[in-house]
Amino acid sequence: MTHDDDRGPAPMPSGRPSSGAIVPEGMQRSAAFAPINIALSKYWGKRDHERNLPLAPSVSVCIAELGTLTIVAPNQDLDGNVMLINDKPADQKALVRVGRVMRAVRALAGTEVRAGVRAVNTVPTAQGLASSASAFAALARAATAAYGVDLDDSELSGLARLGSGSACRSIHGGFVLWQRGELDDGSDSIAEQIATAEDWPLRAVIVHIGEGPKKTPSGEGMRLSAATSPFFSAFIDTCFRDVSECLGAIAGRDFERLGVVAEANCLAMHATMLATRPGLLYWQAATVEVMHTVRRLRAAGVGAFFTIDAGPSVVVICEPGAVDAVSTAVGGIPGVVKLTRTRVGGGAHLVPNG
Repeated sequence: MTHDDDRGPAPMPSGRPSSGAIVPEGMQRSAAFAPINIALSKYWGKRDHERNLPLAPSVSVCIAELGTLTIVAPNQDLDGNVMLINDKPADQKALVRVGRVMRAVRALAGTEVRAGVRAVNTVPTAQGLASSASAFAALARAATAAYGVDLDDSELSGLARLGSGSACRSIHGGFVLWQRGELDDGSDSIAEQIATAEDWPLRAVIVHIGEGPKKTPSGEGMRLSAATSPFFSAFIDTCFRDVSECLGAIAGRDFERLGVVAEANCLAMHATMLATRPGLLYWQAATVEVMHTVRRLRAAGVGAFFTIDAGPSVVVICEPGAVDAVSTAVGGIPGVVKLTRTRVGGGAHLVPNG
């Protein structure tokens, strides 16, 4: 098993993270679920890689049902955090990111007690479906509850951001704005809810494409784009304008306006990726065919638009009456592995008896 004592890998003492824990007084085994979120105006570029501070603000939507369930069990017999992801030992890269969050939680709690962590994802990892966002939002929610740390949602979003930038947006449900922030310590780079799922109950069809993790992780891809893409600066400038357009569309519940800006911003991000050296080509043939299909549906009067993060899978945001038409049209495309029909959903929350 893998283990993080803030210095590097070492053997796990014994047992599994979620069982047999000797929980110190004032702490408790806690579980939380957090949803994935999909950016409508994208996050692709950091001003601080250690703190995951973005170069531009972003707007996202939380997707119901898909996400991560995480259990955190403080254990005074551990000399380092241990973690399982989908019942497999976490690799060292994951442990480093988990360690950032857990060190912050321990500092807030005034303790050096470590924890066993178990995470179960209901979305594939590294497929462009924001599995790291849900994972670290769930970790932040569960860990603070386990250690008795009381944070409001804005503070919790800042904590989740330490593990994954986009995780700050999964703390809140519905439609979310992640502020760029100006302070070097990142304390003002937090997420805030701008509309609930009930305020605008849109639907989503998740089009799963491809198998296995992407070859270039998002963090590495951002660094490459910033260093080599001739379109990078222009994309960041575009994001500031597109965030304002997204906010206006959401405030006015203007589906057509939101679709126009979301698709354009998505394509601008991927153009920036394609122009990176070496080029970052996350799409597969099915990805492109889904985009064409959604555009044909929209031309025929179906309320739908697509967006794609750093991966091959496509998220189609739909008006409630469009889900069947979208599912039928994209489900038979060669290369589409499966569809998930879902909706805009709530944010990270504790799970009783987890």
